[in-house]
Amino acid sequence: MSSARALLDRIVKEHKANQWEAGHRCYQEAKVTKNNQSRDSEITVLHPSWLNYSGHVFLLVIFVAGAIVCFLNEREVLTVVGGILMLIAVIVLIHAVFRRLSRRFTITSDAVTSRIGIGGRSEKEIRISDIRQVEVRQSAGQRIFGVGNVLFASAATGGIEVTFEGVRDPTGVKTKVNGLRDALAVADKKRCPQCGEFIWKGAKVCPHCHLTFASGQKVE
Repeated sequence: MSSARALLDRIVKEHKANQWEAGHRCYQEAKVTKNNQSRDSEITVLHPSWLNYSGHVFLLVIFVAGAIVCFLNEREVLTVVGGILMLIAVIVLIHAVFRRLSRRFTITSDAVTSRIGIGGRSEKEIRISDIRQVEVRQSAGQRIFGVGNVLFASAATGGIEVTFEGVRDPTGVKTKVNGLRDALAVADKKRCPQCGEFIWKGAKVCPHCHLTFASGQKVE
């Protein structure tokens, strides 16, 4: 009797151990899958380049230099003026930092997103599959520093819906997004085994060579 009970206890313990191991393995696999999906989903996060704030930097240098000159003078009035100039310089610096950090541009495999603001936030998004055109606009100064604006037009409205302001290497950003568009277009297509052209996966007849696909026929 005791041996039968011991055998039953051992079977129950082994069953619980197997359940725990299976559950732990499923948890680890789900965790790895989630991390991989997160890495695959978020490709690039951008902020406006510091080179886009050259005007702020110029003003900062002017005010700081003026404050130093005033501080070196022994007159009390100029010391007060120097303090005011230094305060203005700090405000200019904070304004530049706030504007840069409050603008976050994200490129994922599914969409491009522009988020502006820290407290109150404005967010605009357009799916990669809905992008009709990607345009780069640069002023003369931006071209010198290698920064610019990237504009994304929607196929639905035809207008600009998302703008990446003052990002570094805007042409590279455009190339990356166009690459995602091309990859998505190919993912939704299949290759005709007769003429080799890409057609939509759901097509029953190739529009190029008029080949009719048999039910269940596999194509590349």
